[in-house]
Amino acid sequence: MRSTVAGLLLALAAIAALAPDAGAKTFRYSSGPKAPADSAVAVANPYLDPVVRSRGPKVPYTNLQITEMVADSAVAASLASAPLESGMRVVLAPAIDHPLNFVIEESLLDKLSARGVQVTVRHTPVPDDSLSAQFSQAGDPVLEYTLASAKISYIRLVGYLPGRVKIERQAFVQGSLSVREPSSGRVMWKNKMVLNFVDRFPRSKVSMVEDPRLPDLKDTPPDRNVDKLVEPVLVVAIVGGLVALFFQNRP
Repeated sequence: MRSTVAGLLLALAAIAALAPDAGAKTFRYSSGPKAPADSAVAVANPYLDPVVRSRGPKVPYTNLQITEMVADSAVAASLASAPLESGMRVVLAPAIDHPLNFVIEESLLDKLSARGVQVTVRHTPVPDDSLSAQFSQAGDPVLEYTLASAKISYIRLVGYLPGRVKIERQAFVQGSLSVREPSSGRVMWKNKMVLNFVDRFPRSKVSMVEDPRLPDLKDTPPDRNVDKLVEPVLVVAIVGGLVALFFQNRP
């Protein structure tokens, strides 16, 4: 009993020591801290008052953003050995249709532009029987990308405290890149494109990270049968412990 009371007195003394002194001086600085990078748009528009991370909650990446990051890394690793040098001209085209082809296309354009490769873009697959007729005269090789799979999976729930439960998600991209000679259709180079990434975000933010227009980047949030039992038990246990501690320390 005495040790518990002594512990409480030490905690109160520590809080009092950290409290600001009524007679403390107030300092004013001629200039404040620089604005965070995510509020740079407010410089151009003084009417905006953004909520930046320094005074607001951390916002999770959306499922599309995570998929774009994974695709960007997968494309960079796969394209590293491609026989494409600065000054070359290529035709960029999908090998198959996929609703998320635009993710791979944007990443490839960024990487090819950085190499100094000139790109002609097609948004539909090139039929084999028309490859020679369309591109043999120009002589530009065809860089084809195959996006076999790009999806988001919600793996499991992590944590039990109310308001602190997170969803563990996986972003997965799988496909391939190939370079074909236009006159014959011969494959000159080919490489796989596979990568996944796992992170966590608050379970309450599902509607924030998903986009209804992208069904491939949505998943059913996982659930636990014990959640409905465990969370109330934890709350009752915490409240009961606080009540017991209060009455135990009464004189």
